[in-house]
Amino acid sequence: MSSKLLEYQELDKKLKNIRKETGTLDDQKVLQTLNNTIKDAQGKIKELEEASKQLVVALNKLMGVQKKGIAYVQKCKDTDIEKMSGEELADFDAKTTQTAKQLAELDARILAHNNEVKKIVMDYRAYRKIILDAKDKKEVIKNASADKLAKAQPQIDAIKKDMLALEKDIDASKLTRYKALKADGIFPVIVPLTEKKCGYCRVELSKSALDTLKTNGVYECENCRRLIYVDKD
Repeated sequence: MSSKLLEYQELDKKLKNIRKETGTLDDQKVLQTLNNTIKDAQGKIKELEEASKQLVVALNKLMGVQKKGIAYVQKCKDTDIEKMSGEELADFDAKTTQTAKQLAELDARILAHNNEVKKIVMDYRAYRKIILDAKDKKEVIKNASADKLAKAQPQIDAIKKDMLALEKDIDASKLTRYKALKADGIFPVIVPLTEKKCGYCRVELSKSALDTLKTNGVYECENCRRLIYVDKD
């Protein structure tokens, strides 16, 4: 294992510690949580918008039926029942009674739809508030994080400069693998062999794995994917 790559990782650790000490790593986690909160609320708002469209269509249909019923009632009011026979009067009474019942049911359904609309409006406002509050919190955290980073920036820049200088002396393929593993959330990337076991997850290496390690100077742990090396010290 190249001593330069080990030195590179030590500098990487210093960067990670600085970010931890300044709270920027925690800030990133909180920002991600807030982003998820905003995304979820936006999804709920889209669902509400779709539900409101369907309610409007259904409400328009009910209003149309109600309008016809009211027109029929008006027609009935203008009907001269004095000239009706007993049979006609009974039929007229049955129809008006049925119409009145249907109109009452329509009123109840329209009221229920209106209540659903009100609920959608209230939910929309609630989710909108969640989004606005989350955005405000993000802004506060970003500003605070920027202040903390500004104070630590000279030290961060110096470490990055040293890391960049080291990259010139590190095998390109190993450096690429190091960066790929780190990007996958694996850190530390390089760990020593300890009693024939991975220095991180403690999984024991097989004889063939130990042979590969001896030949190549490095072996990627099959369990935690870290790069194992033999610490000659």
